[in-house]
Amino acid sequence: MSDAAGERVAGDCSNLRQGDVVGLLEVRLVGVGGEWETVATPAGVAILSQTCDIVQPSKARCLVAPVVVNPTDAALSGARKGQKPLHLYLESQMAVPTRCIADMEQAVSTPKVTLAGAPLIARYVEHASGRAARAVAWRVGRAFSRFPFPGEVYPAFNRLRGKAQERAGSLGNFGRVLDLVQDLRVSADQWTRAGRNLILYVVVDQEHLIAPEDVDPNWYWDAARVKGLRAGEMEAGLSLDRVCELLLANLEGDRSSLAHLWRMLGDAIQSTLLAPALDREVVSFGVLVVSDAEMTYRQYQQTESLDLEVLSNSTDALN
Repeated sequence: MSDAAGERVAGDCSNLRQGDVVGLLEVRLVGVGGEWETVATPAGVAILSQTCDIVQPSKARCLVAPVVVNPTDAALSGARKGQKPLHLYLESQMAVPTRCIADMEQAVSTPKVTLAGAPLIARYVEHASGRAARAVAWRVGRAFSRFPFPGEVYPAFNRLRGKAQERAGSLGNFGRVLDLVQDLRVSADQWTRAGRNLILYVVVDQEHLIAPEDVDPNWYWDAARVKGLRAGEMEAGLSLDRVCELLLANLEGDRSSLAHLWRMLGDAIQSTLLAPALDREVVSFGVLVVSDAEMTYRQYQQTESLDLEVLSNSTDALN
């Protein structure tokens, strides 16, 4: 977040960017009964409209969303992981790290004149273009363009979703490993009828996972290679939590050992969280752990990002 202290929104909103938080203290929303009502926004509102639209003089309105007041660590972690896709996660990578959530479930179009002169509370994108701006734009777009997974496949995700939500924001081993995962993506041989064969891609930053061809061909399971291994502990039969514990202990260790532990994580997720839910609708559900550099563009296009929320109530993240 750049220093926005003392700065105010220009009369024509030309100094606003997507992801900015403005000190607008109330917005008008359509209530449950269909009537307009005024809703207090003590933490301000986040700008959802694209920067190129905000600065256009011909555009008289701007899409905004109330910022959640004092979100918990669990809510912030859940929003970052995509468990609550209608909660826009904003995080600064600048000198002063700051995080917040904008509740896009309450997004509203407001006249730009209502923003003019209001204090600019926070700026999460330092430049109007670039990687940070693209990340915010992607998160906003993702909320409104999620893949419509068929209702019949939701049970196949239940255990994975429950485990992830249970550990969100916690110091548990599985939750900490999920923090290292860039994305969870799913492919299917077909989505339209029973008998589906799915694959879950666990996408990891390349700094945490070497390419398969770089793994030592002479590597073997041994306490000298796997940090934290207990006497007599074999790789077969390890629990998901234990695999996660060893993976975290070896992040800075032998790269071949770390690659092997990522593979073990995929196997543990498959056997513990996915296989028990197989039925006539989803007959197989494999897991592949890949680095973001290893995943091809073709694979990316043929897969869909999995929101672990899978249609759960977005307001739960406020609790």
